[in-house]
Amino acid sequence: MKILLIIGLLFSVINAQAMTQKTFVERLRAVHPFFKQQALSSYIKHLEKQATTANEDWVIAVGSLYQNDNNASDASDAVNYERLNTTSLDISTSKKYTNTGGSVTLKHTWQDKNKEVDTTHNQFSLDYQHPLLRNKDGINDRLSFDVAEIAIAENTLNRLEAEKSFILKKLMRFVDLAYAQAQQLINQRRFFLSEKELLLVKEKYEASVVDKVDVLLQQDAHQKAKQQLLQAQQELILLRHEIAITLELNFEKIVAKIDLYKAYKPKKIALKTYLAENSRVLKISDLKKSTLKRQLRSFKNQSKADLNLNLGLSSAGENNNYSNSLKNQSTTWKVGLNLNYPLGGIESSSNIQKAVIQLESLAQSKQEQLLDIYTQARILQEKNQLLWEILTSNKMQINIAKARTTEEKKRYANGNGEASFVINAQNNEQIVELNYAQTAKNYQKSVLEFKATIGQLVE
Repeated sequence: MKILLIIGLLFSVINAQAMTQKTFVERLRAVHPFFKQQALSSYIKHLEKQATTANEDWVIAVGSLYQNDNNASDASDAVNYERLNTTSLDISTSKKYTNTGGSVTLKHTWQDKNKEVDTTHNQFSLDYQHPLLRNKDGINDRLSFDVAEIAIAENTLNRLEAEKSFILKKLMRFVDLAYAQAQQLINQRRFFLSEKELLLVKEKYEASVVDKVDVLLQQDAHQKAKQQLLQAQQELILLRHEIAITLELNFEKIVAKIDLYKAYKPKKIALKTYLAENSRVLKISDLKKSTLKRQLRSFKNQSKADLNLNLGLSSAGENNNYSNSLKNQSTTWKVGLNLNYPLGGIESSSNIQKAVIQLESLAQSKQEQLLDIYTQARILQEKNQLLWEILTSNKMQINIAKARTTEEKKRYANGNGEASFVINAQNNEQIVELNYAQTAKNYQKSVLEFKATIGQLVE
């Protein structure tokens, strides 16, 4: 009686509630920490990009100095003091402009000399340096920023790939749940049938229509059906608990709504061309190529001479105190070039050659990746077709098994057969139905793998 209550409860739950594949994925995304961790990894990449702009910050520098000079008694006549105290303060601020490669510096220098006559010196200066060859247009200053920007796009694709693999793994368990439900129902029908057959054969035995051995055969069949049902229920219950924990839902809500026997009918596509254009793995390879090409541009630029245009404007004044030195100012401007070029250029040449070789290697790696993905997708495509043919054959086999059971029951009822033949036919029908469900499970899993390979797992 207990087993009947359990069966009835499970059957009512399955019919009352159901979770589609779409609902399953949505819930998984909403609650599982894996996706939150993936979101944090993307946030870290944005912070890393933000950190690359630190070279554009204003930099403030302050320097101070106190100096005491004592003139010896035998000093030269050119020195007209015995003791000199010098106090100086330098304050400057500078900033780089990565869009041009230039840098600007604003500086104020104050110097006070205490001797026979106090002297205060003030100077304000504005200097700008602009690269003409190396780092022209800030190509080297922006390298970290540009690479970080590509890294964000690469992280997005890597994140989608990781999420795809994770969802695929969990969807496999969801299909297992649908199969466990189907398995439980098949075993449930066999159990009910064996119980019905046992009651019937007992009535016939009491009426002396059948022998005791027929009763024993039916009792054995009934116990085997009960054991198989309990085993199926155990698998189903444990799987439902596993998925309930994963989705943070009550056990009663974990019921899969999947048509295991539904055919997958994809649109006809040129598979290799489609993968070459849409595969995220290949797009990640393209982004790695973009990173290398961007680095190569900087390496080539760094091999050029360091030629800079320098512009400067200053205003200086000197008097007996600070305020008077500010009034007595003279202006100076300057313009110049400075050149710095390392002979040999070993480092730049090595970096350029390395980047070129890495690009060639990456191109070959991409072709290998395309070949691997295409091979996997093509095999899965063929596997799906073969599994569907097996599924169709299994369905026909079910019809044959049912017809055989009907005929064996007729022969037994007419006294031309044996109870064991009927039981064997019924068991065979159960086995065929379970094989049908098993093949359907394998088919649906293969379809999921194919969808994941071509990037259509979650549409």
